[in-house]
Amino acid sequence: MILDTLENANIYKALSKRLALGFDYISNTDFSALEMGVYKIDGDDVFAILQTYDTKEEVDCRLESHQKYIDIQYLVSGEEYVGVTPLNNQEITEDLLQDKDVVFYKGQAENIKLSAGSFMVFYPTDVHAPGIKINQSSKVIKVVVKVAV
Repeated sequence: MILDTLENANIYKALSKRLALGFDYISNTDFSALEMGVYKIDGDDVFAILQTYDTKEEVDCRLESHQKYIDIQYLVSGEEYVGVTPLNNQEITEDLLQDKDVVFYKGQAENIKLSAGSFMVFYPTDVHAPGIKINQSSKVIKVVVKVAV
């Protein structure tokens, strides 16, 4: 897992060509001019999901991981906690890998604050629970760039 601000995104572009495409997209896109939805960057290898939602109670947010894609989760506006823990034999509560590239888990995680202008990168070994409220529920706008492994 990586946590950083967009101003430091260049550091991570060297990790892979696809991650570089994702960071370039985030850095060069005016999200206020876009509708919520899916945007192709490099076919199915790199695409972005622009979404808005209200943060929730921690008990209403599920731990998840992905195998086919790395997530770059960039917060355009708002703030939230994201529960994070390494993948380590957690109890699987729902396996949707074949259809949606997501597995949900039961378990504990450490909450890390994600603020506007910041991003987190989640690899297949990073279990995460986004959308947890800080003090009270609030609206966030987030772009999740899915990067094929």
